Amino acid sequence: MAAIVRLGHVGVPAHNPRQLATFYHDLLGLEVTLEGTLPALGEFIFLSDRPEEETQTLAFMTSPRARHIAWKVESLAILKAVYAQAKAHGIAIDRVLNHRATLSLYLHDPEGNGIEIYWPTGQTVEGLFAEPVDSAQLEQPDSALLELIFYRGAAGRTHD
Repeated sequence: MAAIVRLGHVGVPAHNPRQLATFYHDLLGLEVTLEGTLPALGEFIFLSDRPEEETQTLAFMTSPRARHIAWKVESLAILKAVYAQAKAHGIAIDRVLNHRATLSLYLHDPEGNGIEIYWPTGQTVEGLFAEPVDSAQLEQPDSALLELIFYRGAAGRTHD
C-alpha cells in the first residue's frame, strides 16, 4: 500500500527554543518563520527548510505537551478517509482544529506519541490561528465542512 501522507513537520519540546533555532539555522540553514508564546505551546519558534511552501518543518516549544509528528495529506477527501479509518479502528481523535491554513486532526499512536494529520486549505494566515471543530463535522458533506473552514474561521479569532 502506498503512503497517503507526507511528513509535514516535527514538534520538539525544548528548554531554550531560541538557542536550538540558532543551532539549526547556523548548521543547516533553516529559517525562523514564526515565534512567540501561547499557553498550549509555551515559548515557541517555527523553522522551515522551505519557508515559501511550509511555515514549519521543525518546531521548538517549551511545553512537553506540544511534542508531535505532523503528516500532511493532499486533499480533504484523504483527511476525511484518515478520520474514518481512525474511527473504524477505535482510535480516539483528541481534537480537530481549523488553523485556517490547515485543517488538522490530532491523535496519539499506541505508545502515546502525538500525531497531527493535516490538509493545507490554501488559505493564508498571519500568526497562529486555532478554532476547535467538532470531529463529527468531518462526516458532513464537503460543502458544509468547507463553509465551516473558510467562513466561520474568517472572523480571525486567534487562541491556543
